[in-house]
Amino acid sequence: MKGRLFSISLVLAFFILVSTVASAAQYTKIGSGDEPAIDAGKVAWINDGTVHVYDLVTKKETAVDSSGASHPAISGNKLVWHDESSGVPRLTVYDLDTGARTHITKDVDSDSIPAIYGSRIVWSADSSVYMRDISISRQTKIANGSNPDVCDDRISYEAYADDDTPQIYVYDVTAKTTVDVSEYGDNIFSHIDGDKVIWSDFYTRLGNIRMCDLVTLEQIEITTGDGVTGYDTGGSSDISGNKLVYLKHNDISSMDSGDLYVYDIDTGNSKQLTVGNTAQTPVISGNMIVWSDSGSIYMLNY
Repeated sequence: MKGRLFSISLVLAFFILVSTVASAAQYTKIGSGDEPAIDAGKVAWINDGTVHVYDLVTKKETAVDSSGASHPAISGNKLVWHDESSGVPRLTVYDLDTGARTHITKDVDSDSIPAIYGSRIVWSADSSVYMRDISISRQTKIANGSNPDVCDDRISYEAYADDDTPQIYVYDVTAKTTVDVSEYGDNIFSHIDGDKVIWSDFYTRLGNIRMCDLVTLEQIEITTGDGVTGYDTGGSSDISGNKLVYLKHNDISSMDSGDLYVYDIDTGNSKQLTVGNTAQTPVISGNMIVWSDSGSIYMLNY
């Protein structure tokens, strides 16, 4: 009887695995490369130093004339990326409609990773956070800090507090006010959308994701992984509306890849989307999720 139960367990495990892999077959490969970004029906990524853009409506991929590119970000018809093609770090701003491009060279270093929302571009250099409004060509230092993200008139970033631990701050461009939204210390990798900001907590957890509602300032822990069930990391996460995507992995020393999960803020539930522990850099816009895996770009309309 025990042998039969064991056999039945193996069969059930097999069908569960097949079912999971079958669902993965619904994913669509849209290109080759890594570092995807998504907004307004378009996906951008990097392949061998060249920027590629995929139109989700026409299903057409276009290679933008570029080299030495990394870390693309997209908002509407504006594309920005870190550019080392000239041998000097700069940010290239590209208009997808006209093909016009400009370069941001002031206060840009080799670690500057841009984010864009509308006409506002943010990045960090030499432990300072900068914003440039490309509609009026005005550049401003926002604060001491790093790894900024931007949504509407809010900028999230990490900076060291008085106790020498990184905290997550949100700066309001219009009100010119700053609030510390995190607790404890060792908080990094913030992402912001609407009234929600998320980050990775390395103080009370090994990379688990926390979220703050900027209206109520209420803070909750989104994920609760550990060394047994798998670590969750905000280092590879993103948020859009009431959903966020993140990776779960089994080795805290290797945070670059893992299995992809989506979390519903309204229900408080997470769902696993991939198996194999090889997904990387997920991004989300509305119900569209995009990520890289082993040199390929995949998307899923969730």
